[in-house]
Amino acid sequence: MLAALGMLTSGHAEITTRTDAVGKLLNEWDKAGTAAGLGAISYENRDGQHSPLNPTLYPQLRLFALNAQTGPNIGPSSMLRPQPMIGNCSMAAPANGGGSLPRLYQMSPQGTTLLMMQYLANNLMLYPEHQDHDIGANGVNGYGDLFPINNCCAVISQGSSGSDQPFLQAFLATLAAFPPETQKTLIQQRVLMPTLQAIFRQSNQMVVKDLDYFSGVAHPVVFDSTKLDELKMIQRAHDMTPDKIPPLVQISVAEETTLIAGKDYFEPAGALTHKLADTPVSIARIMRGTVDEYGMVIHLGKIADLQKRPLKLLFQVLQGDPNLVKIEHSGGAPYLRLRVRWHPPMITATGIRSNRVDIGIFAANGATVSAPAIISFYMLPNERRFYDQSGHLTEITYQAHNPDLGLPASTKDQRWLRAMLNVSIAGDGLRSRLMEKLLAVEERKAIQAVWMPLNERQQVILGLEAKPDKKDSAAKLKVDLENDIAASLDLKLPGNRGLTVRSAIARSLDTLSTFTDLYTTFQSDLLKLAATSPKKAATEDIRREVKRLVDPGILIQQAGGFISTVSAPEKLTAAERYYLQGLHLTLLSQVIFPEALDRSPAPAWVDPRLTATKPWRDVFRLNPTTGQRLGWVRHLTGRTHLFNAEGLLVPEAPKKARAVTYQVNAQGVLEWK
Repeated sequence: MLAALGMLTSGHAEITTRTDAVGKLLNEWDKAGTAAGLGAISYENRDGQHSPLNPTLYPQLRLFALNAQTGPNIGPSSMLRPQPMIGNCSMAAPANGGGSLPRLYQMSPQGTTLLMMQYLANNLMLYPEHQDHDIGANGVNGYGDLFPINNCCAVISQGSSGSDQPFLQAFLATLAAFPPETQKTLIQQRVLMPTLQAIFRQSNQMVVKDLDYFSGVAHPVVFDSTKLDELKMIQRAHDMTPDKIPPLVQISVAEETTLIAGKDYFEPAGALTHKLADTPVSIARIMRGTVDEYGMVIHLGKIADLQKRPLKLLFQVLQGDPNLVKIEHSGGAPYLRLRVRWHPPMITATGIRSNRVDIGIFAANGATVSAPAIISFYMLPNERRFYDQSGHLTEITYQAHNPDLGLPASTKDQRWLRAMLNVSIAGDGLRSRLMEKLLAVEERKAIQAVWMPLNERQQVILGLEAKPDKKDSAAKLKVDLENDIAASLDLKLPGNRGLTVRSAIARSLDTLSTFTDLYTTFQSDLLKLAATSPKKAATEDIRREVKRLVDPGILIQQAGGFISTVSAPEKLTAAERYYLQGLHLTLLSQVIFPEALDRSPAPAWVDPRLTATKPWRDVFRLNPTTGQRLGWVRHLTGRTHLFNAEGLLVPEAPKKARAVTYQVNAQGVLEWK
């Protein structure tokens, strides 16, 4: 049921009661008859008025009234509204308990299809990311970017409840600003929301020049409200005559790589398919197979313009390594060929770690440019893959470590002072001896010179905080100190390496984690430090990490408990060095620099709806001449199992190779029989 927000006393209600520049322009255009207003637009809140729009701001807007029989509409929208609709729902679960509502949709092809249907039926919902898109890993500070799909079918706001409100305001203002005939055409042709998305993404502050629109800065999976430019949005909408309506990009998969369960990937029966989305505006795949690269042929024949003008198509890697993505398209051919290789985790411009590759497809008609259709490939965070020089897959671990160093997410965190001290202090202790290999004397002295006055101020503040009558003054001094800590991290260090305080700390710790002999050389010292670490579980964390490397055959325990690598240090493969780095990251955060680093030592967290836990590593056997895969050796709990190229278990002769089935045990771990 729809209810009008404004009862008209003079025959016409103004568009908005806002008195800012946006509101004044809208009402001026309304008086002149050049803005359509909101009479044809409706609003729906689905969070029980937890984050509601103020209805008095838009007297023309129509509300979905509460249903007298079923009560309020609460929860993710599961239907299509026949009228043009903007809605919001500020509801979410913890990241490791289901997550945000858009991620809930992304967990099934049915969910992504519903979002597409809403999008192409003039409906658009706004949802906060809550805990699904934050700097950090494994729940320490955050979980990184947990969205397996990026598309234009909904808008996700950075933050939690209320972070959607600025977008509601901007979108309603933009919808109202369209000229009457333009808005009518957009609604009739069901391209209202694709056009709104194109305007929104072209108008954000990150888009400084035209080419920026065809890059990742214009199309993040989550949007920051501080980057909105409402004035630019409403001006673009108001200037859009019907002949300037952008094209609509619609695509489909014509061909793609085939994956066979038990041969190319390993999941229990009934597991979520790797095909997360197959819609005209959004295609998404989990990079689950053991193929060297994933191939896809995209049909472009349905991309259309209302004025039937010739179109120029543009294809762009929005997120990912262009060297690992091959895009082939010849002239006006209606097909696009993609070849995508697995990507390691990447850090976005906002500092958030992501495991997703996004490819945008745009169409330009000479007057304007479309919103993109986006093809996403999601790399499971708990997997790490390794390749030979010819690009052939050589190994997969299904227990990838948490890649985060554990440095503070905020530049204002006082733990940076401890990090400065840890990397700069001189002496004969293990920390100092290690840092001597990584930072020059003048770099360490410069960092210590930055640390000393900041540390003195910190001590004064701690003293004041202990006095009840001085807490207010301590709070102000604390704010000043934290601002100065943030500024100090950008200070340039002496020498020709061009390092700042922050980059010197991060680079030295990251390099230290790659020392292949860190644990095997300093076992005794490290175990003594673990016993006195402020991290009470430090000794157990080391023991658990060592076991994780003994079980798949990376480390071996010698007589007397001494641990060594199975391979000689100079013969370690890239995969073996990667395993050791996971152990060393735990040593850094739990033992060597426990006061400065805060990191979860658990394996990289992955949404359990996407994959089952696999406690093994697979090392592939290749024909040395052709590179053809012959099978693989599976390492598990100190034992090895041989599989042929078809995924059959090969026992010792004279028994024949046997098929295996995969199922999840009571502990939630995948096993085979």
